[in-house]
Parts: sequence; structure tokens; C-alpha cells
Amino acid sequence: MGRWVDWLVPTGATALALTAVGWFVSFGPIAEDVSGRAAAGLKAAGHPWAKVAIDGRDLRLIGEAPSEEAVKLAVEAADRVFGVRVVSADVTVVPVADPYLFSVTRDGETLTLAGAVPSEEARAALLAWAKKVAPTATIEDRSKVARGAPGNYAAAAAFAVGQSADLKKGSVEFGPAGYSIAGDPKDHASYLRLKEALKVALPQGLKVASERLVVPVPSPYRFDLATSSGRATIAGYLPDAAAKAKLLDVLKTRFPGGVTDRVELAPGAPTGFVDLIARLLPSLSRLTDGGFELSGTNLTVKGGVVTDAIGRQVLDRLKAMLPPGFTLGASGPTVLPPPPQVDSATCQALLGKVQTSEKILFETAKATLDERSIGVLDALVGGTLACVSARITVEGHTDSDGDPAANKALSDARAAAVVEYLKSAGIDGRRLTSVGYGETRPVAGNDTAEGKQMNRRIEFRVE
Repeated sequence: MGRWVDWLVPTGATALALTAVGWFVSFGPIAEDVSGRAAAGLKAAGHPWAKVAIDGRDLRLIGEAPSEEAVKLAVEAADRVFGVRVVSADVTVVPVADPYLFSVTRDGETLTLAGAVPSEEARAALLAWAKKVAPTATIEDRSKVARGAPGNYAAAAAFAVGQSADLKKGSVEFGPAGYSIAGDPKDHASYLRLKEALKVALPQGLKVASERLVVPVPSPYRFDLATSSGRATIAGYLPDAAAKAKLLDVLKTRFPGGVTDRVELAPGAPTGFVDLIARLLPSLSRLTDGGFELSGTNLTVKGGVVTDAIGRQVLDRLKAMLPPGFTLGASGPTVLPPPPQVDSATCQALLGKVQTSEKILFETAKATLDERSIGVLDALVGGTLACVSARITVEGHTDSDGDPAANKALSDARAAAVVEYLKSAGIDGRRLTSVGYGETRPVAGNDTAEGKQMNRRIEFRVE
């Protein structure tokens, strides 16, 4: 009996064990409940960084807080949770970065983010953006969370990551001193995008501190010239501002309707590229809406000609002026449809109208046609095609200076030179004759320079 009684009366050790079991049964579920509600409350209050350790109803906050203020607010939020008795904080605070720097480095297909980010969420967003703008690149993250980010950090960091996508090798960085970019763009189009973004898309509050982009050589290195109705449009590349300015001066003289300039400056022009462009311009006078494309060392000519013979002459001339290593494309000028046929009187009026603004010019005291007259001569070729059944007499006239017999011979030779030009351009020679009248048929007095100039002329008689 005594033994049974002894068994019912607990010893000290037994009592302690029973107390622990009772505590667990009573407080275990309570602690778990308080811990869960505290964690949910902290997250809802905007403190996901704060983790909870519980001892009975006493909470201990652990983790890395973004600031001292965040620690205080998290403690207050945890303290408001029902059932919590005491809240303590055993946390570290994110360090302050000073200066606050962020950089992106590109080396081929490796993109490295480094420097400071204001939060894990910001880091995740930047990594996602980097993967989007450079989907084939390997992204390495060496950034660290730190306090002290400027107000425009998100926009500036996103801008930097975006620009790194156009680099082949280089770096982008921003901080208190401003925004810096350096390196090799992927190609010339990438270079232009980077430069344009620095001008028009820089985030508010950000200034460019340094720009050391290497200008890439375009491939192919090209230049295009198109003309229409007295206007010219140029596009492509030229090596420097001086070459561009010189070309624009020439074009503005030749095209009074204006010049549209879409040329970019870029290094890498093939040897002889710029000089060839200048030498090509006079040949455009033989083309209707003429132009050309110079792509690397290959030249392609565009435009219309009134006869196939003129087209061949243009191509032969261009081929002769090409620098070593340059080639002429297989395609060339297009022969225009023949003009509507008119009677002799109308045809003579057409030929006279051609010389209203421009005259046929010769070298002084010679029968050699001036190069500047090629355009008007080709226009006269087109005029003669409007009356293919008519016969045309080309008449030469001089002023009264010098010997009358010499003037007669000179006028004969000049008229014959025009006939030969028309024949070489594809006009049937059986339709053409030439005659020189010397000084015998003036249209103005020979006592003034203006009168003499009017008397030195070529006229056409259509029958």
C-alpha cells in the first residue's frame, strides 16, 4: 500500500517534467499563433525584411533593416499584435553608401552590374530589365544593398542598363558627379542611338559627366545622292565636317531648289571616296532625276537618259574616273520613253526654249565644246527626238571681232561640232546639217560686250 502511495506522490524531477509538458501543451500553439500573426502584420506594414523569433510571447526581430527608422516602425508594428508581451530588435541596418555609385560593364556577352542598389526589390527589377534588354548575355550581379540612393535612382539605373545593351565592350556609371559612358558600340547604328539618347532621353536630374564612345566604322561605308525637280538629297556618311561643308556648297550652287542633308560624320571612308563624289557631280547634268549610290568601293548610277547612246557615254565616263579598287555596278541609267511627236514649227520653238536660260558654250576662239554645256546639249537631243521626221540645220554665228574669214571658219566649225555631238548622242546624222554665218547675221550691236555675247550663238532651223 505504501508503495502505491509513493507512486502517486511525484518526486521533484517528475514534477519538473510534468511542468514542461504542461507549458508546451498550453503555450506552444499560442506562440506559433502569435509568431504567425506578427510575421503577417510586419509584412502588411511594409517590413518584409523583418523576421520573427519567439520565446513564449516575447518577440525578437531579426534581419537587415533598410534604416533605423524602419527598425523603430517594425518594433511598433510587432508590438501592436495581440498576444505579444515584449518586442526586441536584434537586427543590422543597411549601410550608407557615400558616394552612391552604380555601374554596368559590358564585355561581349557578359553584363556585370555593380555598386549600390537601394533594396532587394530594386536589385531584382534591374536584373530583370538587364535580361530583357540583353537576352543573350550572361548577367553577373555584384551590386550591394545600401542606403543613400538619390531620388532619380530607378530611372538613372534603368537608363544605364538600357544603354549597355548597345555596347560591344565598355561601361556605364552614374553617381554624384553625373553620368559617364565609354567604350565600343556594337555598330554605327548603336552609336547613333547612344548619342541621341544622351541628348533627348537622359532622366531628369541626370547630367552627362563624360562621354568617351569610340565612333565605329560603318559597314558598308556609303553615300547616296538623289535629285528631283531641282532639289538634291544626300544621305550616308562623310569623314569630317570640312568635307561635308565643301560638298554642300557645291550642291547648293547646282541645285537652287535646295539640298536635304541626312549625312552623318563617321570615320572609315575608303581612299578616294570623297574625291570621287566631287568628280561625279558634273555627270548628273546628263541624267533626269539623276543620282548615285557609293557603297564601299562600288558605284551604282540612277536616273533617266534620253537615248541609250547617252547612257553608255555616262557609264564610260564614270568608269574612267573611278579610283583604283572601285567598281561600277552593272545597272545604269534608264532610257526615258520618247516624247510625243510635234510639227516642225513647234519643234523649233522647243529647241529655242532650251537655250533661253543656258547657251551652248565653247572654249575661247575654238570649236571645242565647253563641259558646262553638256546638260543643255543633252536637252537639245531630247528636243530633236520630238520631231524625228524633220530635218534640222545647226547654224553657227560669231561677233565682229577679228577677221571676217576667220569668224566664218570658226562658226562653221562650231556648228559642225554641235552636229557631231548630236550624232554621238544617238540622233540620225542624215537629219542634220551644219552651216556657219560668221559675223554676217548679228542679233545685237557689236559695240558692247553684251551685244557681242548675244551674237556669239548657235541656232537651230527645223524644216
